[in-house]
Amino acid sequence: MEGLKNIMEEAVEYQLNQLLPKMPNVCSCENCRLDMATYALNRLSPQYVRTDTGALFKKLNNSSTQAEVEILTTVMSAINTIGAHPHHE
Repeated sequence: MEGLKNIMEEAVEYQLNQLLPKMPNVCSCENCRLDMATYALNRLSPQYVRTDTGALFKKLNNSSTQAEVEILTTVMSAINTIGAHPHHE
């Protein structure tokens, strides 16, 4: 549906962009990045918004320590799982 946005996608992408460059032994090709994002997003609660004000409000909520730790932990799990078993050679 046009006009809806899951801001959790931005949070997961941000964490992947921060973590993967520090992990040179983990494949970070586009396929693996998408698999990692999919893995993480399927384990995190979606945060849908439809306005810029709603997006700002949800981003502020996601900046709490608990939310940041949950996102970071889930993304690290995705990196470890997909990195150990990439779907390519």
